[in-house]
Amino acid sequence: MRLGINLAGVLADAFGKKFTLVVAGETLVLGIIGYSVSSHLLVLIIFIFLIGFGLGSLELSGSNIISEIQPKNKGRYLNVLNAFYRVGAVITPVLAGYLLNVGISWRLIYQYSLVVVVPIIIYFLVMKYPKSNTDDEESNKIHFRSLLRIIAKKEILLMYLVIFAYVATEIGMATWMVDFLQKAKGISAAISSLYLSIHFAGIMIGRLLGSLFVDKLGHLKSLLLFTILAIICITIGVYGPSSIAGVLALTGLCFSIIFPTSTAVVSEIPIKNSGTMLGIFLAFGGLGGMVEPWLIGIVTDYLGLKSGMATNIMFCIIIMFTLIILLKSKPKAHVQ
Repeated sequence: MRLGINLAGVLADAFGKKFTLVVAGETLVLGIIGYSVSSHLLVLIIFIFLIGFGLGSLELSGSNIISEIQPKNKGRYLNVLNAFYRVGAVITPVLAGYLLNVGISWRLIYQYSLVVVVPIIIYFLVMKYPKSNTDDEESNKIHFRSLLRIIAKKEILLMYLVIFAYVATEIGMATWMVDFLQKAKGISAAISSLYLSIHFAGIMIGRLLGSLFVDKLGHLKSLLLFTILAIICITIGVYGPSSIAGVLALTGLCFSIIFPTSTAVVSEIPIKNSGTMLGIFLAFGGLGGMVEPWLIGIVTDYLGLKSGMATNIMFCIIIMFTLIILLKSKPKAHVQ
């Protein structure tokens, strides 16, 4: 999926954002149909790649379009956009689980999703995307040398570090929270799962609420505040008594605004090939999501589950100090 995001950024710069949306939708449909009817492992891998490419492209294209259409309130609308992502992420597994329980094949469930996806593609085809003064042939050329110089800037590299560390923490918490609460804190499976559900609900609700203030408070200040809150919640949840371990569920609220607001910060950096730069930014997030669950497992094997979960605190501290550096260099950087 993250490779899809990266490629989508290049496509958006080369052929336009609407083109990327249409290609993403068509790729998603092809992947869903192929995955739902195939049985050979290699073919399944190819089609699941296409699904990931389509989903990643939709994620980047949506963020890219909103950033351009709403230049003054990027934080607000990106938080709202990501809140709706979460609504889908909460509803879909529940619905799929219900359909599986009543005996419907997983292949049919994938095919049922076309009822939603196909109308969206039709909308992408007929939608009128507002043309900006940068949508000309020259600006759509990908200036790789210029892009490399921009990426080498301190503020961009630091924001790449922020998204890497954040997604690492979010995925690490989501992957290991239930296991940690059961094995390290002695909490039942039912209650541990409930805490994880609260965690995800907190991300969704927090993004809706965050849309009301992130632009007013300032993107970097909002990120720093919520990162500090996350450090407090994780530290209490990991090292505190079992009776208050449920505070880990509140990390969802703490994490909520970080991803969309970080995206808003990066999208404000002036560069012609913004799609490619944003694609690389989101790909760094995907890399973090790959690293942290594995790292928690390694640390757990050698030092115990509590130490493994504590690596999430380490990544949050990295985010905190990175944001402090960005805030101190704010007059020299193109960040809010």
